[in-house]
Amino acid sequence: MDAESTAQAEGRIHDPVAALSPTARRLVAAARRLLAREGFEALTVEAVAAEAGAYRDAVRYHFGSKAAFIATVVDSLAHDQSLDGALRTRDLPAGGERVRALAEADLRLAEDLGSFRDFFTILPHALRDDELRERVARLYDWYRALYADALDAGAPGQAAELAAYAHLMAAMTDGLAVQKLLDPERVDLTALYGLWARMLEGSLDRPAAAGRGRRAAAEAEGGT
Repeated sequence: MDAESTAQAEGRIHDPVAALSPTARRLVAAARRLLAREGFEALTVEAVAAEAGAYRDAVRYHFGSKAAFIATVVDSLAHDQSLDGALRTRDLPAGGERVRALAEADLRLAEDLGSFRDFFTILPHALRDDELRERVARLYDWYRALYADALDAGAPGQAAELAAYAHLMAAMTDGLAVQKLLDPERVDLTALYGLWARMLEGSLDRPAAAGRGRRAAAEAEGGT
């Protein structure tokens, strides 16, 4: 996808990390290194600033609060892959081809076990911190909006149904990543996402097929 079409597609959905400054991005990268190396407890604002080579209060200056900063770290774990997958599939014809491409993008996301390991390290803390929990919940809104936008075939009255599919797609990726982390030898992500794509394609096609049937019946009745 070229830069212009990417910008247009991003404009439909608020991107939570698009406006980060170079220093803010450096702080996020430093936090990810600390998280992978030493765990969540290492993510003090002072330690992150030192790791990034920034001044002591840089995290508060660029993010306002530690919860806002940690939420941005969470987003960074899947942001680029999620956005790229959604934007690429959005250009494909609606229907099976787009669904399969979106499932393949989610497969690549679920295969990034290091990022998911870091996410699941943060998650218990998010569940106990109201501000962080709310911020991570809003990130899920953004991810689900990407899914819904990618699946949107332009038919009227689809919003509620697409939102439901988006919830399921987010749950699918999180759940399969957990299982793969726990049992990497026996969980076949490729086969599972292939099955998931077929299930989605069949489910999404049923209303369209029903509509085609109703139109054909109306045309046949009008011709008699």
